[in-house]
Amino acid sequence: MDTTKQQQINGLIFGGISLLLPNVSSVISNATSNDSSAAVGGAIAVIIISLAALILGIIGIVKSAAARKAATEAGEKKIIGTIGLIVSIVGTVYAALIFFMLGVCVACVVCAAAAAMSA
Repeated sequence: MDTTKQQQINGLIFGGISLLLPNVSSVISNATSNDSSAAVGGAIAVIIISLAALILGIIGIVKSAAARKAATEAGEKKIIGTIGLIVSIVGTVYAALIFFMLGVCVACVVCAAAAAMSA
């Protein structure tokens, strides 16, 4: 397998992982949320995993774009790189939405708990 095709596949794999990780973390969080302390811990786990997915999505975007450029220069097909770029962008946006929405929710819960403790 030539190097440009392998680079394109690598970008696609990073993008796919960035798209799947937030879903897996949500399932794990829902399975462990029987009480309130487990729910907060699960939400924090989802935030951390979503941050990892966000980072992997950015890596996928960079790798896919570089692979597309290398394939264009080598005169090879770049369809896998294009698919990897699209999947990476979608995964990055999805992970960012989950990361920031849950981050705001956890911050609100912590703030409300602090206000309730001080009252």
